[in-house]
Amino acid sequence: MAAELAPLNSTQADELSAEIGSQPASPEESGSEFGEFSRGLSPQDSVDFLLHPIEVARGRTATENYLGSFRSEESRQFAEEALETLATVISGGRCDSRGFPWQQVRPFHGAAALTILKEKGAPARIEALRCRRDTTRSYRVVPESYAPGQVQKIRTTLTKVIAECSELGFIPNLESDPAASEVTPSRTKSAANGRLLGDGELRALSAACAAFNNAEGRRDAVFFALVKRGLKIAEITALTLESVRFSSKTGVCSIISRPVRGSARGRRFELTNDELISLEDWLDHRGNLDGPLLCTIGRAAKIEGKRLTMAILKEICERRATQAEVTDFVPNDLSRSAEALTAHRKALRKKAAKKAQDSLSTAEQLLYEDAETPDDVHAETICFPFRGLSA
Repeated sequence: MAAELAPLNSTQADELSAEIGSQPASPEESGSEFGEFSRGLSPQDSVDFLLHPIEVARGRTATENYLGSFRSEESRQFAEEALETLATVISGGRCDSRGFPWQQVRPFHGAAALTILKEKGAPARIEALRCRRDTTRSYRVVPESYAPGQVQKIRTTLTKVIAECSELGFIPNLESDPAASEVTPSRTKSAANGRLLGDGELRALSAACAAFNNAEGRRDAVFFALVKRGLKIAEITALTLESVRFSSKTGVCSIISRPVRGSARGRRFELTNDELISLEDWLDHRGNLDGPLLCTIGRAAKIEGKRLTMAILKEICERRATQAEVTDFVPNDLSRSAEALTAHRKALRKKAAKKAQDSLSTAEQLLYEDAETPDDVHAETICFPFRGLSA
C-alpha cells in the first residue's frame, strides 16, 4: 500500500525505510525541501498529514518496530488490527497501518479518532473503507459498535506506536527545539502568553463539541467553525439570526458579519455543507427566538437568548480544550488565530496567482489577466475528516 502513496517501487521504499530507521532524522539530513516539515506543519496550514515518501517510510519503520516487539502472536495481531483501524479512520480509508505517517499524529488527532470510533455504526463503515482500499478483501461481519474496552485498547496501541516514533527520533523535542515549539506549542507554555490555533485544532474542537448531542455541544461546534472561517470573537458574538441569509436563487446559505472596530465594513461567508449541517443542528435547539445567533443556555438546556460573555467564552475554551486534547488557549487567542488564518489564506491565494501568472506566456497573461486562479493543490495530503467516516 505504501507504493500507492508515493512515487517509489516496493524495493526503493524498503531501502528508504531501512535507511531512515538506522539513524534519527534531522532537518539537515532530510534536505531543505522537506526538513522544514519534519518540525511540523505551520499552525495555519489546513493540511493535517503529508504523505511524503520520507514520512511514509518513517511511519512504516515505527510500525514494524512496534509490531516486532510482541512475543505473543495474538497480541501482535490485535495491535496490527488496531493500527489498521486507526489508519483507516484518520486517512478516510486512503492508508493502511504501514503507509501512514504516525509521527505526525498530535493529541487532538487521536482524541478525534477515538470519538469517531465510539459512534454507532463505525465498525461497518470502517470495514467498507478497508474493502474499498483493498479489493481482494472480503467484507466481514462486524458488531454495530466497538466495546468501550476495545476502544481503550486501541487508544493504548496508538500511544505506544507514537512513543516508538519518538524513540526513533521522528518526533521533534518541542522543549529543546525553539523552532518546533513555535509551530506546535507545548502544554507547558502559558496560555496567557498567547498563541495561534491552526485549522486542525479548530476542526478537532468542533468535532469534540459535536460529539455531545446537546444544545451546548451544537452551539460550541458552530462557534469554533466560525473562528476557523476567520471570524473574530467580536464578530461572532455580534451575529444574530438575521445574520444568516439564504439565497433561494443560488441555494447558498451565508453568514453576514457586522463591521467591528477598526473594520470599514462587514463580511459575507458562504457556508460549506459541513458548516451548514452544524448550524442547522444548533438551530434545532435554539429555535427562531430573536437575539444573538449563539446565545446562553440555562439549566435543563433552556435557551436563554442572552449574548455570550467573555467569562462564558473562557469557560467554553477551557472545557473544550480538555475534551479535544488541544493545547490550552483563551478567547483572545481565537481572535488572533482568526486574523492569522485569514492573512495566511490571502497569502496562499496571492502566491498561487503569482505562480500561475509567471507560468503563462505574454499572450496568455494578457488573456487571463482578470481571471481567478485556483489555490495551490498539494499532492498526497490529508485533512482529517473530523465530522466522521464516509462509507
